[in-house]
Amino acid sequence: MVMQMQEKFNKYWIKYYLILSCVANLDPRYKLNYVQYCFTTIYGIHASSFVQTILNNLKLLFDEYVRNSKSTSSSLAESSNVSDNDIVDSSLYQLNVNRTDLGGDYD
Repeated sequence: MVMQMQEKFNKYWIKYYLILSCVANLDPRYKLNYVQYCFTTIYGIHASSFVQTILNNLKLLFDEYVRNSKSTSSSLAESSNVSDNDIVDSSLYQLNVNRTDLGGDYD
C-alpha cells in the first residue's frame, strides 16, 4: 500500500513541484535556502538539478515580466505627452512624500 501511495504522490509531485517551489521562493519567509533545504532532504545529492531547474524558470519568468513591463511602459509613454524622466521623477516625489508621512527614514 505504501508503494502505491508513493507512486501516486510522485505522479502529482512531478507536475507541481516547479510551481510550488517558485511560489515558496517568492515568499519572503522562505526564499531559496528553504527550497534548497527541502530538496536536499527529499532528493539528497540529486537536489541541485531540481534547484537549478527552479532558478532557470524563475529567471525566465522575470525576463518575461521585464519584457512585458517595458512594452506596457512604452505604450503608456506614447499615449501621453509625459516623458520617461517625468514619470520617474513623479514616482520618486511620491515616494518621498510617503516617507515623510510615515515619519522618517526606512529601508
